[in-house]
Amino acid sequence: MATTLEHLSVELLYEIFIYFQFHEVFNIFSNLNSRFAGIINNIPFMPVYLGLNGMSIAVTEFYYRYLSQLNICNHLISLCVSDTLAIDNGLWLAEHISTFINLRHLSLIDIKRSSFELILNSLSPINSLIIFSVHFPTNDRAAYTFIGVPEGAYYEQIFHLFSSLRVCHLHFCRYIHYTLDTKFVLPLNRTFIPIRTNLLNLQSLVLRQCSSSFLSYLFEHLPQLEKLSFERSDPWLPHEHPLEQGDNK
Repeated sequence: MATTLEHLSVELLYEIFIYFQFHEVFNIFSNLNSRFAGIINNIPFMPVYLGLNGMSIAVTEFYYRYLSQLNICNHLISLCVSDTLAIDNGLWLAEHISTFINLRHLSLIDIKRSSFELILNSLSPINSLIIFSVHFPTNDRAAYTFIGVPEGAYYEQIFHLFSSLRVCHLHFCRYIHYTLDTKFVLPLNRTFIPIRTNLLNLQSLVLRQCSSSFLSYLFEHLPQLEKLSFERSDPWLPHEHPLEQGDNK
């Protein structure tokens, strides 16, 4: 097998590799010979999916070890991390994300709130990141851990950390119950947390739910947007909150 593949160019091998997940490519090709080992360790674009599709503990631990290597973490440009399984991948990411200095695409799926806040709080700005997504495929998982969070609560942190974003998908949903998280203080006469950082490169913004007042604010704050997708919602406030009725009007 190695003898036959030796005749293929590196570019053609990359085209073959995209049909596999990275751990499969590593297990199949890295031990063939020194040439393939070097190719695998310098793949410039291979995305890593951590915690998806019933990934086993053994495979997860492989990624933990592999991505922690100094000569590897600098090459990582695309990473998708999920807390859908029992393994707390979000906590691992919070401890290591600062080493992925060339990351361009980061997607978080069903991420726990505690891990998500650790990620935001442990980071210095990453100027290389151009695509960022926070997604909750089902309502009965991590989305409920964001109960009581006011609209726009994490946007300023995200925009400040990833100032070069071009595409941003934030699928937080309105799930207030009856109280707002006391960690977040709403400004007077605002039903949402305002944004201070201007993302001049942002072209596409997708929100799961958005109130009319926050939507108007986004139009003023991000006039360069080429695409804005959202589902209109009521204000992210308890029913008895004095600002809710004014926002609906």
